[in-house]
Amino acid sequence: MIEEGAQEAAIGAFLLAHQGHTQDVEVQRGAWTIYCLCKRCDDVHTYEVDNEARERALGLPPWPKLKKKMGEPRAGP
Repeated sequence: MIEEGAQEAAIGAFLLAHQGHTQDVEVQRGAWTIYCLCKRCDDVHTYEVDNEARERALGLPPWPKLKKKMGEPRAGP
């Protein structure tokens, strides 16, 4: 997971790690994910933007915290 705005740094770090054969590097960038592949090394990195960063970028309110713990019976009819 990476923070919103850190996508360029993640791509740059991958390219730096494969300096000298960047012609074999493929980068695909989506809105919330980055896929980096080096065909020469068979090195693959997939980065996903943190959900909280996504919510902030979209202006969404945070998800409500769950008060129930797993394994507890559910109240209801």
